[in-house]
Amino acid sequence: MTDFIRVYDNALSKDFCNNFITEFEQSPHLKQGMTSGGIDLNKKDSHDLHLSNHPEYTEQLKHIQQTTAGYVFKYLEEHIFMMIGAFGLKVYHPKTGVPTDLTQANFEEVGKPQLPLLVQQIFRLGNIQAQKYQINKGGYPYWHSEVYPQTGHNEALHRVLLFMFYLNDVQEGGETEFYYQERKISPKQGTMVIAPGYFTHTHRGNKPISNDKYILTSWVLFNRAEQIYGQPQS
Repeated sequence: MTDFIRVYDNALSKDFCNNFITEFEQSPHLKQGMTSGGIDLNKKDSHDLHLSNHPEYTEQLKHIQQTTAGYVFKYLEEHIFMMIGAFGLKVYHPKTGVPTDLTQANFEEVGKPQLPLLVQQIFRLGNIQAQKYQINKGGYPYWHSEVYPQTGHNEALHRVLLFMFYLNDVQEGGETEFYYQERKISPKQGTMVIAPGYFTHTHRGNKPISNDKYILTSWVLFNRAEQIYGQPQS
């Protein structure tokens, strides 16, 4: 039985990770990390950088997004019901052009060749944050998941997957720990982790003991209904 947690080694290069950490440390845009309830150092103690808010990180952000997309495609190929279980998808058969219901039985033939287009229609990436957790101080020790209601836009209810990249090795502490799966993942430079965002994958980030911990993190979200289905007719 799968635990739906996937770990992809060497997703980002050593040079990219090291260079990004250097730029992070020089950034004037660092903010105290927040949870859904605001700043609460007992739950989360980090310094965060929201890349999409600052044009000087455009090139790095583009590389991170392209890398993320490639591994999300891999994850979806393995967990196709993330798409076809949520939507009754009908696509044009790549050989005959006939409208065809997409199922697990015909996914390899009908769905896989069109995966980038399908993903673009259904999903989107959230804003990517860089985060630093300071040695013997930082962490996200509060057991949490990623999906919850919000006033107004309810963006967090659209989250499907969480993902993160570890930008450096942490020899002791700093693990991403999943509660129900009883699994700890130690930070290894360049590694990407993808997992569902729901309560089934409640998790926390343990305090780094040996050295500071740096990550990139965000979510894969459903597109809003208006984009998937079109605007409702008045």
